[in-house]
Amino acid sequence: MSTSSGETIAVSDSQNLLTINMTNVTKLTGTNFLMWSHQVRALLDGYDLTGYLDNTVEVPSLTRTVAGVTSDNPDYKIWKRQDRIIYSALLGAIAVSVQPLLSTTTTSAEIWSTLSSIYAASSRAHVQQLKQQIQV
Repeated sequence: MSTSSGETIAVSDSQNLLTINMTNVTKLTGTNFLMWSHQVRALLDGYDLTGYLDNTVEVPSLTRTVAGVTSDNPDYKIWKRQDRIIYSALLGAIAVSVQPLLSTTTTSAEIWSTLSSIYAASSRAHVQQLKQQIQV
């Protein structure tokens, strides 16, 4: 099966993963977080995947117990695979100069949280960015 960008990948009879094509998203630099975040959220919202960014998609438990037998939870495996696809897409939409800020992140929600805390905080540079965007 082809896995071109934006295509659904069948994982099992009842679960699907979505690939994310962020080639049309402007790369995040140190000065364009506001517009970049709007682009990314709009794209992921279109796929109904924003819950991976804001943690409203609950992380399933790693294992499950049925009739006293503990085994790997297939729901966790699906969640992890979808999160890794989003994580990779996010990294691809971030300038190489910004990527080191994310070296300790392991999930797409951690990327989003880290970038938001760095770039969305009120600062003189952020106010200047907003003023420039309004003037355009």
